[in-house]
Amino acid sequence: MRNEIYNREWRWMEQLSAAFHVFSANIGSMIKVMAIIFLPISLLEVIISDRMMTAYTVFQQFMQMDITAVNQAEVLTTAYHLLLNYGLLFMVSLFLQPVGIITIAKVVKQYIDGKEVSMGEALSEAFSLMPAIIVSGIIFGVLVFLGSIIIVPGVYFSIAWGLYLYGIGLSDKKGWDALRYSKRLVEGKWWRTFGYMWLLSIIAMLWNSVFELIYVFAPEGFASDLLYQFLCYFSAAFVAVGETLLFINREAITFGVRPMAGTPIGEPTAEDAPAEPVEGTVEGEPIGSNEEKKNEG
Repeated sequence: MRNEIYNREWRWMEQLSAAFHVFSANIGSMIKVMAIIFLPISLLEVIISDRMMTAYTVFQQFMQMDITAVNQAEVLTTAYHLLLNYGLLFMVSLFLQPVGIITIAKVVKQYIDGKEVSMGEALSEAFSLMPAIIVSGIIFGVLVFLGSIIIVPGVYFSIAWGLYLYGIGLSDKKGWDALRYSKRLVEGKWWRTFGYMWLLSIIAMLWNSVFELIYVFAPEGFASDLLYQFLCYFSAAFVAVGETLLFINREAITFGVRPMAGTPIGEPTAEDAPAEPVEGTVEGEPIGSNEEKKNEG
């Protein structure tokens, strides 16, 4: 697998097959990541969601009342709590979830490169990247939100910059450089990237729909909500594995990056061998040599 992922561009089915294989081969590490990182996040999200739903229900009641009978101060307070909890959920997704995603990415990279998988090492390195995660997350969140107002730019940038976390975790990129690095990897392959990520999300949604069966056997409430939220991160972990493989493959093809002792991953050197040109990709476009791609850049 290592030689394949670093020497030619993979097709969708190869990427998906590898994602299932790597995910199952490292299921123990995935469960540890879920227990250490995603379980506390799930607890936090359920608490925030409950508070947000309560505020939303009260706000809806105010909207149905006669305007003369409405206490304006209470409306403003309710709206404030609604927006505050929504913002907290947004920050969890931008600043806390990425720690788990990057930890998974590092575990996958260790496995692909034939190293001994060390969950502790991956976890500590992921937490050390919190400053870069926060700065990049703010830039990504603000720009995608502004782009989403017009919808189309928001969709475009969410895919073009969709690999920025892996740039932070695996290639030591920070801030705007992480987003720009992701865009470079997606450039010329936006539809291919969109299709692959869409496929991963479909698989995750199918798994999540199965997890919803817990509400058939357990009454709705805090415990069942927490269990469902936690299980959904099982799907998120699989998506992270699939996107990590995509990132590693694209980085190798685009920049000729290879795992070398003493060379920081993600920074090509003169010693890096060029990726093998391949024909017959998903869209039927030949992939040029590594030197041609550097000249284009």
